[in-house]
Amino acid sequence: MENINYFEKLFYPKTIAFIGATNKRTWHLKGILERGFTGEIFLVSKSSDELFGKKCYKDISEIPDGIDHAIIGVNRNNLVEIVKECIRKKFSTIHIFSAGTGEFDEKGLEIEDELYNILNISSTRAIGPNCMGVYSTGGRFSYSHYFKAEPVGNVAFVSQSGDLTDRTVESLNELGVNFSIAASIGNSISLNISDFIEYFNSDDKTDIIGCYFEGFSRYLKFQGRRLLEVLKKNKKPLIMLRSGVTEQGKRSVTSHTGSLTTSRQIWKAVYTQTNLIPVRSLEELIETIQAFYYCKDILPKVNGVILITWSGGTATVATDLISEIGVDVPRIQDPAMSKMKQMIRIGSTLNPLDLPWVSGSETYNKIIKIAADEPYIGGIFLETFAPSDEWGMGDDYLPRLLELKNYCVNLGKPFFISLPYGGNVVNRDEFKNKILRMGIPIFPSFDRAARAFLNLYIYQKKMKQRN
Repeated sequence: MENINYFEKLFYPKTIAFIGATNKRTWHLKGILERGFTGEIFLVSKSSDELFGKKCYKDISEIPDGIDHAIIGVNRNNLVEIVKECIRKKFSTIHIFSAGTGEFDEKGLEIEDELYNILNISSTRAIGPNCMGVYSTGGRFSYSHYFKAEPVGNVAFVSQSGDLTDRTVESLNELGVNFSIAASIGNSISLNISDFIEYFNSDDKTDIIGCYFEGFSRYLKFQGRRLLEVLKKNKKPLIMLRSGVTEQGKRSVTSHTGSLTTSRQIWKAVYTQTNLIPVRSLEELIETIQAFYYCKDILPKVNGVILITWSGGTATVATDLISEIGVDVPRIQDPAMSKMKQMIRIGSTLNPLDLPWVSGSETYNKIIKIAADEPYIGGIFLETFAPSDEWGMGDDYLPRLLELKNYCVNLGKPFFISLPYGGNVVNRDEFKNKILRMGIPIFPSFDRAARAFLNLYIYQKKMKQRN
């Protein structure tokens, strides 16, 4: 069989064909036609002669053989014949967008069986069926025109859910995170999670890997063993959200991608033997990827944080939540505590540090630096709010935050901002973006920051043990 670099064809194609192009898929076509793709694009449409100023062909037979990447969006009744034609014309990779296969009903299972059989004996590889497709900043195309077109980043993501891919990529784009590549791969009857993780681990453009995993295709009987071997070889941070862990969740997985789930005992062994970081929610997935994006070179060596607030109520609640998560909020010890206490008239220097009325002064930074220097502190969480028109924080407030961030980085300790959805909501986005541009990760609350911090700490411990 011909030796083909399938991932090069999938993520950096020189030729793309869209089979089943219509005006209904504007969002998809725009992501291909409006990103400066430098290769050739062929649109195949039964209903249109032209779309977005681009000529449409009526049949696959009219376009060249050897297409690098083809997108198929046709009725499931026509799917098998279309895939057979792509294989006959020696297309390297195909994205089967069409749904209604193994996840849907008995007829869908039959269609999927036939797709698997014809792909398995061919030199063509596929993602899907039932998936959204590829986002490649370096390849200059995307299944969604809402995703950032540039720059080329260092985060790769693979997911068995299209909607979850959308929400993850868009949320992280909003948090200043740039992607190398991402793929929604659906039912995964050809290329699967193990293939993508193995590729990402070897990809020079990728430093951080995110993954949403539902289970293995029923065709891939020994994929659990292969995935374990791939994960053991992986040297990069890999953050995985896994579903189907409860009986109800397993039922949902079957109807979503038709995947087979595995037991909790097996996954506990996987977590123990690899540097995989498991997360429990979409929010934790997004925020942990963000934490690694900004802090992958300053992993905390101590599982203890200081909380810095304006007032004590929210910090007291957060202290309980953070402690339950498994992150320590240690009391600041003397002589550091006494030294800080001499600098304020009201508030507290125990931890949380309640520092009202000093946030706009040099005293604020001096106090925080003293606490950050303590050896039992591994990270610094500071709560702030977007300034309102009536009350500003002063022109030097953001430079002071940057000074604190740089000080903490030099100590090898992550510096996180908690920016709750309160205060002046209108100014929050502008304020958030200014902080992100300084290279500081942002979280909506202390406890959400703590989950991401703990994952950084766990990864640091895993890497230390493996070395």
